[in-house]
Amino acid sequence: MFTSAFLRGETWGFPGEAVEHIETHAAHVFLVSDRAFKIKKDVRLPYLDFASVGKRREALQAELEINRLFTPDLYVRVDEVLGEPVLVMRRFAASALLAWRMAHDEIEPDLAGKLAAMAAASHVRAPRRDVKGSDIMSDLGAQLSRAFIDSPDIFHPADTLEFHALYESALGFRRHLLTERSERGLVRRCHGDMHCGNIIVEQGEPRLFDAIEFSEKIATIDVLYDLAFLLMDLWSNGERAVANAVLNRYLDLRRAEEDLSGLATLPLFLATRAGVRALVTADLAHELALKNSMKERGQALDWFRATIDYLKVPPPMLLCIGGLSGSGKTTVAAGIAPDSGAAPGAVHVRSDIERKILAGVAETDRLPPESYTRQSSFEVYAACLARAERALAAGHSVVLDAVFAEEGERNTAAELARRSKAQFAGVWLDAPPETLMTRIKGREGDASDATADVIGRQLGYDLGHLDWLRVDAGGTPDETLKRLRGTVPFRFSAPS
Repeated sequence: MFTSAFLRGETWGFPGEAVEHIETHAAHVFLVSDRAFKIKKDVRLPYLDFASVGKRREALQAELEINRLFTPDLYVRVDEVLGEPVLVMRRFAASALLAWRMAHDEIEPDLAGKLAAMAAASHVRAPRRDVKGSDIMSDLGAQLSRAFIDSPDIFHPADTLEFHALYESALGFRRHLLTERSERGLVRRCHGDMHCGNIIVEQGEPRLFDAIEFSEKIATIDVLYDLAFLLMDLWSNGERAVANAVLNRYLDLRRAEEDLSGLATLPLFLATRAGVRALVTADLAHELALKNSMKERGQALDWFRATIDYLKVPPPMLLCIGGLSGSGKTTVAAGIAPDSGAAPGAVHVRSDIERKILAGVAETDRLPPESYTRQSSFEVYAACLARAERALAAGHSVVLDAVFAEEGERNTAAELARRSKAQFAGVWLDAPPETLMTRIKGREGDASDATADVIGRQLGYDLGHLDWLRVDAGGTPDETLKRLRGTVPFRFSAPS
């Protein structure tokens, strides 16, 4: 099937042009000029069959149609070259890959929100499938256990038994929830391979490509399991703040579909994604001579250990961040959320966002002063606490940022933690009045409507009995976070 002719530019219609060849486990890709040409290998694996020209053509046609759901202008057509079916694509620079940007520390601050919007939009487009989510995860868990058992040279049998016990326990507790999510239409024919190597960023916008085309079964999954691959990839590569921000923004964008109960499935989904990575890496190791496979064996074992870590979920915590407007509550809350609770960090509940949602306006739309009545404030706090309670009930930690100027508001939050059997800490951020004023004046495009007049009124508040931990927030956000980490009495426990 593969011949040296594929390495000549004229074969692809570009005489004299250099051809760059990339080989994957199941395909060859040839980069010429502004085009990428993909042919399938003549292979038969447990999960795919490209062992005939007809099957390869069928797979490429499916790849074209499925990926046009996500990135229509990247996929051009299916042709035939030298008797072999070829998928023609628009070429993009290697530096456009999210994986490349991550490796070179070039992830822009606003990219997390765009990644979340990309994932959310893909799940709207993905066709619904009538398959029980519990059956999907049960099958995947069984496949992982068998594969780990079959590789005792890499995965120690005692550790494999621990994995199996943890997985079955996690699945047992979530079986009903997984089935219920299926009934709500959250199992869909997804992209299925949403990791950083299958996302490009063009003109600042992330776009999916290279969806799973060879198996309807593998790509038919819960939408949060689809998202979990991206979260795990970011998390494992040190982009924890990005992973946490993607999760939080995704949950905001999908409020109509995601009631936060689905957070209980995340440990299982993340563990499964890490387990699959462990097996793929182990397969690579087994293809090499023992003396040449030490790196791959170590990586496979690292992924396996991460799989077990994801299944060992710490108790949930509620961390409330209070302070006057301009004290840096939201910046600090967003900064501490990735370090709080299970991966990929806590749900961040922000009163300014909940207020805008209750008012039915966009986050950056300004509300008039009459929207800030005592009754509206009561409703905003009730909405914040209700959202926090749903996340805690799912076993997931929460960081809640609001002014919390009234003693009753602070007591209600602490009672919620007790009722939810969650650890609790309340933190009050202190900053000089002139610092508060300066920060408020410098805000642009933010959900907060606070003004200098608002701060003037807040400075006259009687805070009552304030027994929360007080943290100096007069310096930079990094300085405040460092003080906070050294002050909060319980351990931040998101796994490595």
